[in-house]
Amino acid sequence: MTTRPYRDARTNPLSILLTGVPFALDAQGFNLENVIRKMPRNPDFSVVANVMGPLPIPYKYLLGYPPVKKKFLTIGISAVQREREHYLLRTLESIYNHCKPEELNLITVVIYLANNDSKLNEQSAKEIEAQFGEHVNEGQLLVIESSLTGYPPLSHMKEVFFNTQGKALYRSKQNVDYAYLLNFCADLSWYYLMLEDDIVCANSFVLTIQNYVKNEVKSWTTVSFSSLGYIGKLYHSSDLIKLARFLLMFYDQMPGHWLLELFHQSQNQKDLIVFKPSLFQHTGRVSSFHTVEFELQDPEFQEDNQDFGDFPTASCLTNILVFADYVPEKVCPPAKGVFWGMNITSQSFFTIVFATPIVPQKIQIYTGSAEFNQDILHYGYVETGRFKIHTHDGVTCLLFDRIGDFNNGLFEMKDINNMDDIDCLRIQATASQKQWLQIRRISIWVKNK
Repeated sequence: MTTRPYRDARTNPLSILLTGVPFALDAQGFNLENVIRKMPRNPDFSVVANVMGPLPIPYKYLLGYPPVKKKFLTIGISAVQREREHYLLRTLESIYNHCKPEELNLITVVIYLANNDSKLNEQSAKEIEAQFGEHVNEGQLLVIESSLTGYPPLSHMKEVFFNTQGKALYRSKQNVDYAYLLNFCADLSWYYLMLEDDIVCANSFVLTIQNYVKNEVKSWTTVSFSSLGYIGKLYHSSDLIKLARFLLMFYDQMPGHWLLELFHQSQNQKDLIVFKPSLFQHTGRVSSFHTVEFELQDPEFQEDNQDFGDFPTASCLTNILVFADYVPEKVCPPAKGVFWGMNITSQSFFTIVFATPIVPQKIQIYTGSAEFNQDILHYGYVETGRFKIHTHDGVTCLLFDRIGDFNNGLFEMKDINNMDDIDCLRIQATASQKQWLQIRRISIWVKNK
């Protein structure tokens, strides 16, 4: 079938759309290429800058300034004040406490305070500075706010995916909050990690993410280091502007975690890439929506996901009162569980007795956890023992030598080159403490004889 050319501009539908624009006709009729060439140009317009570039959102720095050079990772958290619980400071503490010094140099944490109250935001910033001023000074922490007057309408949202109007209002605002945060963070680093303000982290999570990125050969848009909501989603920073605009475009249509799924699908990643074990765990019980209490946990979370060392066969004994079924055998090598005890005094001990003598090359003992960060051994040390003997409490050692102290609940000794065979390893408390004691991990690397 042939198409009859338009001989009269008045009958050409395109000319109606281009009223006032010079047009040209060739022998075949209307010439679109000539029309486009003759259209007036706007020298100030650029698709890259005006459509794909960052949104002109005004931000106010409450703490810190952007890094001079791009870092490996920006960690973004949008936070609002809850009525009864304050999780943000504990979340920041978990982030920094679970990073090694070399990891801290790779990250910038950006907190977007999304309260519709500048005075409340400034007060929150002061509390953050009082506890984490060192990280602000080192360029590892930024706190920002923006005026909520620029937000789109948040009332009369659709309830199809939200259950209630109240949840629709909260979830819609949350989508906009994260869009503002993403827009700000677009050029701070090579990668961006999305977190919430009520989480705990696994040890060395930054190095784990860095190793994943280095070794992953397939292209990706989103990698999830947690199965929950906004938590633990990793993006290329080059995608943040697109993601921010995407959240704003559909902010009132459905909850954010569904929009995040649609985003990676729109970028030709059909299925979400999920890293296991999870590196982040949700801890909040009070929702940032009103005061609803709920408990949402990631069953795949493991606080320790690095090398556990060797697994010399051993038995364990203690004089510490055991809580529930968290018995010594749960953490005694080669087990990977948790011991939990109460009523710690200066006489409390926990002894590991090896089936055969070993020569340790490296020793790590972790107490407490991200969720129970006060249940550490606050005052104590570690001893090595020799010459096994039988007592009425069980097998132990006759002679013990002190080799080092606990520091913030952690004992670590590495590159041990001059130690002889040992039969025992003993954890000894030196003072009473109100907190319970959780022994989370005993890792021993044995030197080959």
